Amino acid sequence: MSIGDGDVAAFDQLFIEMYPALCLLSNRIVSDEAMAKDIVSEIFLQLWKTRTSLPEVKNIEAYLYVATRNRSLNYLKKQKREEKKAQQAYEEQLEEKTYEDILQHVFNAETIRVLHAAILTLPPECTKVVQLNIEGFSTNEIAQQLGISPSAVSHQKARAIRLLREKIAPGMALISLLLAD
Repeated sequence: MSIGDGDVAAFDQLFIEMYPALCLLSNRIVSDEAMAKDIVSEIFLQLWKTRTSLPEVKNIEAYLYVATRNRSLNYLKKQKREEKKAQQAYEEQLEEKTYEDILQHVFNAETIRVLHAAILTLPPECTKVVQLNIEGFSTNEIAQQLGISPSAVSHQKARAIRLLREKIAPGMALISLLLAD
């Protein structure tokens, strides 16, 4: 009886004899011991599934070496394709970042820097109200936190907007949006 006839003992014997050498060959090709073991295991699984066609194979050891080499090389080709796809996706993402996008980011960062510097030059009570407003506190929460009335908070916001408009270029109307309720 032979592997082609479903002899499990013969298959086990072949596995015990060939597995270490095939893993070594695959590992030399793919440089990944775990992947090499997976590749060789898949080859033996495929061998068992197609055992009925084994009588056509003259030298089973040579067949296993060739199958291991081919499957290992196919694994490397697949890895290379995946790396190339990842590289292309990265390059496409970079291309999407146009010069105008980058300029917009620079402008936004500079606007925030100028606004922050201008806020720090406001009278202390205005600065406190504006900073709390930017942090997301409502008029009532700011009033409660500072121990003043909500109308005083609204007055300080209006005063801050007026002073900031005087200090910052007219093109930066963003101030009103940041301080609005």
